[in-house]
Amino acid sequence: MSNHRHSRQVLHRLSRRYTFLLSAVVGAMAGGLAVLYKLLVTGLAQAEIFTSGHVPRDWWWLPLCLAPLGGVLGWSACRISRRFCPEAGGSGIPHVKAVLLGLRRIRPAALLGTKLVGGLLALGAGMSLGREGPTVHMGAACAAWLGGRLAVPNRTHKNLVAAGAGAGLAAAFNAPLAGFLFIMEELRREMSRVTYGSALVSSVIAVAVARLLVGQANSFGLSEVAPIPLHQLPVVILVGLLASGLGLVFNRSLLRLLDFRDVRGWPLENWGLGVGVMGMLLLGWCTPLTGGGHLLTHSALSAELHYSPWALALLFVIKLLFTVLSYATGVPGGLFAPLLTLGALVGSFCGQLLFLWMPAYTPRPEILATIGMAGLLTSSVRAPLTGVVLIVEMTGQYNLLYALLLAAWFAYLVAEYFGDEPIYEALLRRDLHHERRLWKDEARAVEVLVEPNSEFEHIPLSRFPRHKDMLVALLERNGHVHIPHGTTMVEAGDMLTLLVGPEMTEHDLNQVLEMARDH
Repeated sequence: MSNHRHSRQVLHRLSRRYTFLLSAVVGAMAGGLAVLYKLLVTGLAQAEIFTSGHVPRDWWWLPLCLAPLGGVLGWSACRISRRFCPEAGGSGIPHVKAVLLGLRRIRPAALLGTKLVGGLLALGAGMSLGREGPTVHMGAACAAWLGGRLAVPNRTHKNLVAAGAGAGLAAAFNAPLAGFLFIMEELRREMSRVTYGSALVSSVIAVAVARLLVGQANSFGLSEVAPIPLHQLPVVILVGLLASGLGLVFNRSLLRLLDFRDVRGWPLENWGLGVGVMGMLLLGWCTPLTGGGHLLTHSALSAELHYSPWALALLFVIKLLFTVLSYATGVPGGLFAPLLTLGALVGSFCGQLLFLWMPAYTPRPEILATIGMAGLLTSSVRAPLTGVVLIVEMTGQYNLLYALLLAAWFAYLVAEYFGDEPIYEALLRRDLHHERRLWKDEARAVEVLVEPNSEFEHIPLSRFPRHKDMLVALLERNGHVHIPHGTTMVEAGDMLTLLVGPEMTEHDLNQVLEMARDH
């Protein structure tokens, strides 16, 4: 018996090492793709006629002449996405979450091609979208391709997909720890050594590849910051609360617009054409409002944002509206970068305004810009640790850590009080409700890990949710597979295999999967 147990332990260690090795390969692939996409976007920006510096400022009429080109680019981005890979639209993070829940599948080749071409066309039209969300999606696609080629087990496949998604985020922002936390906090993977290890390995390797190819500089330059004095922390909390409220406004605006779009039933190509025309006009008349907003964020954090408070408020409103309009087109593009830009505008607005009234109690506007970024991102995405660590790694200012955590905590409390769903979960719910397309003609197996403190812990199978098209087929515990029956007690750590038929909706299945999670 001891020899048999020892053999199983050795096999488990070998399997874990194999998963870590594959995670390193996935990290390298995701890092390389992130760099490629970044270079393509950078080259596109440098090729833009309005940002090249060769167009005289008094040629205000030129954007009007080029507006039809923006419409063509926007229409083409929508058309390519709808025809070749509809799931490539948007940031892709809700789709990755659905894949990890067993509700969707990834078509790697179609997704990667559509994401690259469609994303570049959308950014070429000046749409207010980021490149980081697509990088997460492409990292997951790389992992799905590798897992499929090697025919890895389903559980390992999901670990690789999560690792690829986190590696994509880490490489895009040059932030390895944020990529690791993103897997744990946003994708909600189970807490095991394999999950931790594969997430960490992939994120570190992805950032190593990115730094080898494009350098080690931080994403944003922020001058050296001392720890914020205690008497200035109330202003930090105030900015966090304001940013949290505006993050909820962003979420509701986006979801309402998507509902309006669906009710009207207009073809997405028409949306793309209209928003592309708007993007080309903004690209000529106010370039920083286009794309992910990196120019605005960089100016805010480097104390070069020379606008009055009310001009900043106007920029915020335009950026918010243009971002939700751009996302509603369904083209490939993310929300992370625009959310960070909106938060930076909120913090800069508060910094300039409050500094006039109480300079002794107000941190510098560029510091409050980081506070606004943490508050708004936390409120919208509801991943405070990922947001805080991401900002610290992008700026390299670890003295801001406590203030960022404080603002994120208050922002989280406000968002939870109002009961709004995190934006990616809300988008996933909409997707599951409106797009019941995959696996409708055959049953499929879905693996569910029962987490501690979940609703399924320490209950018999007879008390499970009943559905005519769902069967609990297998139960794996401590390496042994059992065929369960009604009196079988389910414990934390059990891996259940559900057989799900075509008549069970994705929404019902998602409810069952959520009941197995730690609440």
